[in-house]
Amino acid sequence: MNLQVEKIKLAQTILGLDSEIILKHLKAVLNSYQTDLWDELPDEVKQSALRGIKQADNGEYKSHDEVMKKYKKWLKK
Repeated sequence: MNLQVEKIKLAQTILGLDSEIILKHLKAVLNSYQTDLWDELPDEVKQSALRGIKQADNGEYKSHDEVMKKYKKWLKK
């Protein structure tokens, strides 16, 4: 299944609808499936992100300027 093609077909179908009731039902279905991106991440990605947040909270990070200065030679324009 080509996801983009299916989305386009679905959008065309929705655009062709004249029923407010069906549109309300579709909206309700779509809203019921919305999830938090965090919930969809693999556990190892969540753990890595939480480690990074903890490190930042503890002051264990480099500023953007420090990083740019260090890697300047590879980032030539």
